[in-house]
Amino acid sequence: MLLNLRPLGERFLKSKIGNGHNAFFWFDCWTPFGPLIKFLGNTGPRSLRLPLDAKVSDACSEVGWLLPSPRSDNALLLHSHLTTIRLPSQASHADCFFWEVNGTKCSGFSSSSTWDALRPREETKRWTKSVWFKGAVPKMAFNMWVTCWNRLPTRQRLHAWGVIPTDECCLCSKEPESRDHLLISCDFAAVIWSAVFRRLSRQSRPFLSWAELLSWSRHASSQAPSILRKLAVQVSVYHIWRQRNNVLHNNISIPPMTIFKFIDREVRNIISGRRHRKRWQPLMLLWLG
Repeated sequence: MLLNLRPLGERFLKSKIGNGHNAFFWFDCWTPFGPLIKFLGNTGPRSLRLPLDAKVSDACSEVGWLLPSPRSDNALLLHSHLTTIRLPSQASHADCFFWEVNGTKCSGFSSSSTWDALRPREETKRWTKSVWFKGAVPKMAFNMWVTCWNRLPTRQRLHAWGVIPTDECCLCSKEPESRDHLLISCDFAAVIWSAVFRRLSRQSRPFLSWAELLSWSRHASSQAPSILRKLAVQVSVYHIWRQRNNVLHNNISIPPMTIFKFIDREVRNIISGRRHRKRWQPLMLLWLG
């Protein structure tokens, strides 16, 4: 397994040339070009007249480098670089090897910085706090996360993949079943959001896009704190999607106001289960009010 990871590790293991007795000319990263066997290709040993097991010290003498004239652009770059470094034959100290990540020399091996370099983090999404917050129900937060990435297997996506013959919405059969239609503009979803608005934000108008829904969930007011809005959004999205699956797979249709009763009960249960937390204590009255 370690040998299989060698091509990955050569990005980080660098060599600083001293007398050139330990560093391999072709395989160690002692120049800015990485392993020279890759930089010059498999014909490099023949064109430079150096065997594969040659050390860096084998490529120079007391007066200079023992390399033939360059015959390629890469060989010319190597020659130009060699004119800027000290001859190994003139050094008394041994070669040293070190771990370098993103141009920074590490004190030994750093697993954390290496992992960050191998798996760079993307910029934090604006909707992150609408998905992950203290007290969120894991299954609903995960469903919300998939929804924000627009990765739900809606009928529009399934139709585009050639899995199903039609893309019409399961709940209204009027338009293609995209994420925004199913969860926002569908007549079924609109009834549920109207019921949510009556509880939290009576002056709100229907959502026009998914971004507008996320913006509403991040907004806070005395009657509807942000945490209550996020909870209501996650529970509503979860139950709308669940009802869509119920219609699609079980052919069971339930009226939207009945679904809202499930949402109402779910929100009450979640708040009751977290009533000992200071931020959650006033939420029940706000939801019922």
